[in-house]
Amino acid sequence: MDANKRLIGWVGRHVLPHERELRGWLRAAFPQADIDDVVQEAYCRLAALDAVDHIDDPRRYFFRTARNVVLEQVRRTRVVAIDTASGLAEFETALAEDSVSPERIVAGRRALARVEALIAGLPDRARQILRWRKIDGLAQREIAERLGLTEHVVENEVARGLRRVLDAMTAEERAELPRRTRRRPARPQLREHHD
Repeated sequence: MDANKRLIGWVGRHVLPHERELRGWLRAAFPQADIDDVVQEAYCRLAALDAVDHIDDPRRYFFRTARNVVLEQVRRTRVVAIDTASGLAEFETALAEDSVSPERIVAGRRALARVEALIAGLPDRARQILRWRKIDGLAQREIAERLGLTEHVVENEVARGLRRVLDAMTAEERAELPRRTRRRPARPQLREHHD
């Protein structure tokens, strides 16, 4: 039996029986997560393993893998959400789409106003750097040259500014931030291949 078939058999015997329990735990622990995406990504990561001999507790490994997927998505979403909300032109373009409901437009404008107020409350240099980088789209190098700073300092100021803004927002406010639509890559499937 080749390695692929062994892996599929191992997943079927030791992981698949825990999927229902995992889905319930994910719904309770991470209600905002797209459960189907998380579970699919967890299976994809298992399918990418070269070996499973090192896994003593398949259930725990499956749950930990899914948790890591959710945490990575949360980190990405926090950065994408603030980046999207800061791009005024992009936000207005999204509002012009026919598929956006009036409620979403109001919620988005309210979130944008809150982000703008939080950015305005930053210290002068941090505010200027964040606006130039995230709203005007200037390169780090150009900002560094304008202010006589290193690119590293500019990068740190942007990260600190974004963190301050996000930390000052409530979970509800963050949930109202517009999201960029992105195409989902095709998902590899776990299936046996017959030769």
